[in-house]
Amino acid sequence: MPLVEERTQVRDVLARVGLGSLDPAVPAGELSLANQQLVEIARALVRRSRVVILDEPWAVLSGDKLAGLHAVVAELAAQGSAVVYISHLLDEVAALADDVTVLRDGRHVSTGPAGGYPVDRIVTEMVGRSVDSMFPPRPEPAPDVVLSARGLMPRSGSRVLAPVDLEVRAGEIVGVAGLVGSGRSRLLRTLAGVHPREAGEVEVDGRRVGASLRAAMAAGVVLVPEERKTEGLVLDLSVAANATLSTLSEVATLGWRSARAERAAVAVEADRLRIRAADPDQEVRQLSGSNQQKVAIARCLRVHPRVLLLDEPTRGVDIGAKAEIYRIITELAAAGMAIVLVSSELPEVLGLAHRVLVCRGGQVAGELSGAEMNEENVMHVAVGSGRL
Repeated sequence: MPLVEERTQVRDVLARVGLGSLDPAVPAGELSLANQQLVEIARALVRRSRVVILDEPWAVLSGDKLAGLHAVVAELAAQGSAVVYISHLLDEVAALADDVTVLRDGRHVSTGPAGGYPVDRIVTEMVGRSVDSMFPPRPEPAPDVVLSARGLMPRSGSRVLAPVDLEVRAGEIVGVAGLVGSGRSRLLRTLAGVHPREAGEVEVDGRRVGASLRAAMAAGVVLVPEERKTEGLVLDLSVAANATLSTLSEVATLGWRSARAERAAVAVEADRLRIRAADPDQEVRQLSGSNQQKVAIARCLRVHPRVLLLDEPTRGVDIGAKAEIYRIITELAAAGMAIVLVSSELPEVLGLAHRVLVCRGGQVAGELSGAEMNEENVMHVAVGSGRL
């Protein structure tokens, strides 16, 4: 196929997945995760694949891009492709599926027409028990301020952003919401010393914290990153090695790691977080996404942080593991930890947080608490509708 004709075909299929303005010559590695995902889906359209398996394709998408994905799935089915759509978004399953199959712990539970699978049934079959409430009661925060940021401005190139003032008390969970690209993750990464500051100060327990990752960790600030496979874990290492990466001095002597000490340490975390692995020496890449996430959390908890920053803590996690992670977050807050939580799932933010910061355009556009905390108000602030 001539290059010009090939470019034309690519532009057409990219437009069908919502990437009409994307230059086909741009290397895929330079794209955002959301756009990489859409390019993969576009490839299935070009190939007119007979069978298309989409494994949690929504995980890095939101808003119009997620709606575009649903339209593409419908198009694939209409052109005769068999689509296997794996998702933990149960409303999405109900909207897209003709038939539903439920698995639990690698075993088949049931299969049938989607009309016979209301959300309550899917949840019960996935978890193995009825889930009356996904979110535990919020603990009462203490009056003591643990994390304080004043005039904080993440470095943003030529853009001028409004400074952020933030306080998080002991036992408080502060949610951060906003559309993809709103700056919510950058705020967390700046607090963790991963992203550079343009200006501002951060304090933990009244002591100033330097702008580096090392300084933040020394002050008790740790980040569970959004991309666990590239930033939170070393996939070729064992479960035990990953869980103890942040505390090597506790499992090593004279620079030599002790496999026995690693196994003993991970046994404690596996019991606390209910990590399911065949063996502590099993490579972490072989675990499910849910258990990989628990290992990433375990690594951070082993340093006994004062401030825990969670970026998309349940992305790609099944409904049962979500309930367990919610329990863990709430128990950590009840023990006095200050927690800042970023999530694309508004029910998750609203169900866990004592108050919610809403980001828009790279800055905090508003704060909601009490009766104001609902999905409609969050979206009004997130899109700048001016209705609040």
